[in-house]
Amino acid sequence: MHIRLQSTVGDFDASFVKALRKFEKVMEAQGLDPSVYVISKDRPQFTSLPFFVRPGGDGYNYTVFIDGESFTVTKVNDLAFLDHFEQLCAGAIYGKPESGSLFRTIGQFFGRIRAWFDAPLYEKPKK
Repeated sequence: MHIRLQSTVGDFDASFVKALRKFEKVMEAQGLDPSVYVISKDRPQFTSLPFFVRPGGDGYNYTVFIDGESFTVTKVNDLAFLDHFEQLCAGAIYGKPESGSLFRTIGQFFGRIRAWFDAPLYEKPKK
């Protein structure tokens, strides 16, 4: 089974879908089940931000759901989101889980995401 895709703003880019299918094979080879993932694409909440804050345009909110948990990121397009998603998954996929169980791998994945969300959005420049 594939990662389920849903959108309120139109179809996902064809090149995104093609690249996602390749990434699913990597996930399966590492013992992850792509069918438990759902990716949702929606309009961002704050579209009136100044251009310098969003140099690539407003982008889209991408929400990933897995096993009752979710996270949302805003990216300028589908491929930018896929690159980000692959980087977030890299810790779970390419890391070395202690037992290799799916539960521990998913736990590592969400641990990495939580650490990312705890990072400061803006750091004051050093004088």
